[in-house]
Amino acid sequence: MLKKLKLWLFPTEVEGFKFDAVDRDGDGKVQEGSPFERKVTVVKKTTAKKATAKKSPAKKTAPVKKTAPVKKTVKKSTPKKKK
Repeated sequence: MLKKLKLWLFPTEVEGFKFDAVDRDGDGKVQEGSPFERKVTVVKKTTAKKATAKKSPAKKTAPVKKTAPVKKTVKKSTPKKKK
């Protein structure tokens, strides 16, 4: 039905004319090699830049405090004298 409505609204004398022709090769012409060849303005699509992924801040660990080695001290007891 839509096709019939298009033909009624926009009659064409010869089959092959396309209202919504697309320039696929980017040379600025559509329907090349046909009687309906025409120039169109080329619209270049800008490439969208990808958003950079946000890096999570590196987790900082608390520096390990080095302690001096603990020396075990042994009390030397003096031997008891016997009486």
